[in-house]
Amino acid sequence: MFNLDAQCEFIILSTEEPIVDFDCGDANLNKFFNHEALHYKAQLLAQTCFFRHYETGKVVCAFSLSPNSLKTSDLPGSRRKKVKEYIPREKSLQSYPAFLVGRFGVSVDFKNRGIGMQLMRYVKSYCLSTFPDFCRFLLIDAYNTPSILKFYQKNNFVPVFSTEEQERSAYKTADDELLQTRYLFFDMINWKDKSY
Repeated sequence: MFNLDAQCEFIILSTEEPIVDFDCGDANLNKFFNHEALHYKAQLLAQTCFFRHYETGKVVCAFSLSPNSLKTSDLPGSRRKKVKEYIPREKSLQSYPAFLVGRFGVSVDFKNRGIGMQLMRYVKSYCLSTFPDFCRFLLIDAYNTPSILKFYQKNNFVPVFSTEEQERSAYKTADDELLQTRYLFFDMINWKDKSY
């Protein structure tokens, strides 16, 4: 099995260490990682990190993180209750600190080797080790396709909105309009306590 830690070098994107020729099979993600990530970094909008294969020098996978928050005031009652479930009452807030995993991709040359699961575990650990005191939630705006949603659910992400109808209503999307993405969250306290 492919092992990210053993076979790759972890790199934080910079002008000295850019991403070039990365292809994860998605044009929008490729455009971001290859051409836009450095601009986002310069504007203090996102930090992008990647793993480069020692043997071939190819970028194996990459992700970007941006500061964000989970706004409980926007949530339906049942989901708000779930989000606040493990937070002490005196700490009940309108929003909770979070990081948005804005982009997440695995190279087509390294697909079907369990790298996506390893990368998501790495993202969780990276957030907790780098920002140990204020990373309560991870958020992701995932493509609304069965395979991608299944991947995030396997990684214990939960839809912020229980149904697509609730999500459409919250974002004022027409009833007949297909949701391109679904908003998901992961409670990092579970990762910190290693219950997953």
